[in-house]
Amino acid sequence: MIAERQKQIPILQFVLLLVVVAVHAQIDIPYKARPSGHEENRVRVDRIHQDERQRFAADTHRLVLPGLIADRSTRRVEVRVERSAVGANAPCEFLVVSESSDHGYEALLIAFARPSDIHRALRFIGTEPGQSYHPPTHRFWAKGERFLLSVLATNTAPIRVENLLIDRRTGAALPPDGFLFTGSRQIPAPNNPSRADYAADTFQPMAIVSLFSTPYAVFEVPRSVSKETVYRNTTVNPEFSIAEGALLTLAIEPALQPSATSVQDLVLQVGAASRTGNPPRSKVEALADLHVQLRDGTTVLNPDGSLVSVVGSIAALDPQKHTPFLTLRWSPDIRLASAQALAEILASLDREQGIRIEPPLPGEPYYRAFTPDRQLLNRTERPFHPLELALQQKDGRISGRLLLVQSVWKEGASRSELQFLERPILDPAALRQELAVDRERTRSSGGRPRPNVLLAFAPSDLTLGQLTVFLEPFLTNHTAIHLLLDEPMPPTSSKEIKP
Repeated sequence: MIAERQKQIPILQFVLLLVVVAVHAQIDIPYKARPSGHEENRVRVDRIHQDERQRFAADTHRLVLPGLIADRSTRRVEVRVERSAVGANAPCEFLVVSESSDHGYEALLIAFARPSDIHRALRFIGTEPGQSYHPPTHRFWAKGERFLLSVLATNTAPIRVENLLIDRRTGAALPPDGFLFTGSRQIPAPNNPSRADYAADTFQPMAIVSLFSTPYAVFEVPRSVSKETVYRNTTVNPEFSIAEGALLTLAIEPALQPSATSVQDLVLQVGAASRTGNPPRSKVEALADLHVQLRDGTTVLNPDGSLVSVVGSIAALDPQKHTPFLTLRWSPDIRLASAQALAEILASLDREQGIRIEPPLPGEPYYRAFTPDRQLLNRTERPFHPLELALQQKDGRISGRLLLVQSVWKEGASRSELQFLERPILDPAALRQELAVDRERTRSSGGRPRPNVLLAFAPSDLTLGQLTVFLEPFLTNHTAIHLLLDEPMPPTSSKEIKP
């Protein structure tokens, strides 16, 4: 009996293997990374490339690269693409990905040109890349010149690519706003960290045109939108039927004339007004402590220096002509109470149809530090433990105490316990030293590095200069700071352990 069962095992394993292969085949069918006819298209594109290289070899106004041709005189780039296997009404997260991408199953078009070559072609026709969406550096809005993208097929009129997709929430095509040339970020090469690689060439998803905000695509949408939102709401428009594997041309052209720009760079200089010396007792008094000046280049848009005139000047901007980006320049002598009151107003203006606030200048906190996420105060419910720092001022000197929180699972326990390590901090040098000690402690124990997040508690009558001097170690490594004014650090529970 045992011998008979041993004979059956290889047979059962073989049958199981066939079942697994069949299941994988069924799964792979709707997620094809390559459409039908891909190899034939590759041959045709190579033939076109060789022909264009010969025809335009002496033409200094044209750049010919594999899968694309750029014309400096017409300011136009044409990229050879094919229609993916993604069907009508299917979710779509990318408009265009590279031929080397594994994400053709969620892209509308597949390009035969490298992302970095498209980047090079756009520079060739006279446009420099902008700045990509990158939350770690507090850039929550992509910034760059707008381009219009159209699909060209034989004997048909050009089709703007936005019409090929539908937003389920509206039942209409995507807004015809074009896409921003930001360029993919460069990251250390896998085999040579000293060399920077164009991320879209090297790492998946190798996106050329993304429909959600990402640092790793050549083009981004001109708004801030998450991957999850796009996946839930963006589908292929069934009204524009382009056959799977159809070889097409993607025409890329600037939305504006050579001398025009879609970006409007504004500066808001925030200074302290004349004051009595008494701390403000309300947000109205806190705002009255400020003198604000809004500039467009050398032009002052609010000569009276009032906040009311700043808001009026912003409301008068025409977002159809320019996309306004606002850089904040804080004077060090403004009180934290005033900075917080202004930050709350700025947060209501920082939106797609308003202004887009730029990352902070070096050595300054991001303005949203003054609009903290209060859910982080709940230590038992928050998904991670930020560093906690309480500041105080006595006799004109600032000091603090640093609280290091860690969740610890004990053997047999049904839930974790919180352990605390508290350290007195007398100055920025001591703070920097404690951070270094904590990093080494975490590294040597094999623990997970702490997130770059700080929960800070401070008196509202401190000046911004006093705060930035003390928090200098956090203002150089892109830490997300959450600042709570005139609030005590939450007490530690008696059940919690202090090592």
